[in-house]
Amino acid sequence: MIVSLRMDFQDTDDQQPEQQQIAIYSKWAILAFSIFFSPLIGGILLMINLRSVGFKRPATGILLFSIAYQFVSAAVVVNILKLPANITPQELINNTRLLISFMAYSLVAQIIGGGILAEYFYKKYFPADNYKYKSVWRPLAVILIISLVINFLR
Repeated sequence: MIVSLRMDFQDTDDQQPEQQQIAIYSKWAILAFSIFFSPLIGGILLMINLRSVGFKRPATGILLFSIAYQFVSAAVVVNILKLPANITPQELINNTRLLISFMAYSLVAQIIGGGILAEYFYKKYFPADNYKYKSVWRPLAVILIISLVINFLR
């Protein structure tokens, strides 16, 4: 005697838990934080992105690049403007022409640094646009709190 068992399989796609999509900071967030704050901050956001998807070694490389870029770009701006090593912030503020030049060159350096992070490194590690994006409010709050503490301690 042969018993035939017929099993009806239903499509169980909707019963399986959805794979959680990884959230990262967008390319535009990295670029904006690099321009308005510093390429070091944009690099930290990109490092967080890389770590959240499992790229631990490239994340460290991005952080080291951001730190090196910060120092090199500052040295280039100081050399272009031929600023003396012992200039104080007050002296810089009192010299309007020098202050405007310093801010302009610094902004250009930050745009270049942000562009490298967003257009080269971000596209290298996140070529597809299939990620959910994190809100920028938390890093913005952290930066503002750190800035307030530093200004308060002066």
